[in-house]
Amino acid sequence: MIEVCPVCYKFLLTIYDKKQMKEVRLVESQPCKSMYHKKLTDR
Repeated sequence: MIEVCPVCYKFLLTIYDKKQMKEVRLVESQPCKSMYHKKLTDR
């Protein structure tokens, strides 16, 4: 299970299929564990 922030969650929805999205959980408070987080938020 990967816990991700809302920004990463929206991005993952565009690249993952439904089966992969079952492993992803949207969390507001915890640090994001997505490998894309730094790229998506460092702008």
